[in-house]
Amino acid sequence: MLRRSRFLPAVFLGLGVSALVPQARAWGPYGHAIVADIAQDRLTPEAAKAATALLALEGNHGLDQVASWPDTIGHVPRSKGGMPETLKWHYVDIDVAYPAYDQSRDCPDTNCVTEKLPMEEAVLADVHASPQQRLVALKWVVHLIGDLHQPLHAAEHDHDKGGNDVRLTYFGSDHNGHMNLHALWDEGVIDRQADLHVGPHYSIDFAAARKEADILSRQITPDETTYWVAGFTPQQMRDATISWVDESHSLARSVAYGALTQWHGADLGQDYTTIVWPIMQLRLEQAGVRLAAVLNAALQGG
Repeated sequence: MLRRSRFLPAVFLGLGVSALVPQARAWGPYGHAIVADIAQDRLTPEAAKAATALLALEGNHGLDQVASWPDTIGHVPRSKGGMPETLKWHYVDIDVAYPAYDQSRDCPDTNCVTEKLPMEEAVLADVHASPQQRLVALKWVVHLIGDLHQPLHAAEHDHDKGGNDVRLTYFGSDHNGHMNLHALWDEGVIDRQADLHVGPHYSIDFAAARKEADILSRQITPDETTYWVAGFTPQQMRDATISWVDESHSLARSVAYGALTQWHGADLGQDYTTIVWPIMQLRLEQAGVRLAAVLNAALQGG
């Protein structure tokens, strides 16, 4: 379901489809907010009303405000109310030697994004679940759909933890020793291209995120919206999740890893950015459109 026109660089047309917190901060807080904002504008009136009621339980009013909650809660000790056992939910390590996801090989314990997202969507859609249970599920659905559209949350090479162990510099900077391939995809390129910079304690400017989301959203055509969710039904949530993960895995193989000038110690700059920035924009757009479709289906009963 990848678009083959406006964004994909010609070199890849025939190929098919954070630094401090390893593999659990896909897109960074700005990326997650952008995905949430794109989705927010595409909710049906019924779904928007239901989402607003759930968010209000904690005094929030927009999906962007809760989009990064799963990253935070995973790094809080259980003794303080955290959920460190959920850290593995954010990704699935599929080695680039393999063409696609295989649950028995890649996620035998079911603790990965491919298996957890459908479970959380089922809770969100369950009108008999408590409002608090559904709110938690809403946060997970918003976040995990963003996660699985980041190519390096669906791939690894030689046990490199989705590129976390691939050390590099970006335009000559190692960002105080924290720059690696995964971090570059999470935040590095977005920060540079969209001028979005995360503040202390991962604080962000929600208005700036909304501005970038609006730019991307205006570029999405009706045909693309239809194509990206073609065949999706709530009853086939797991199949859809696997399909979207396989897209990310393919892009990790052909682009995230494939466009590297060398495996370790590369100094990446404009050439790599020119290739990967359109792909990142595409995946943020697709994630937002698909998140809206999932929420519209899950919240249609209120």
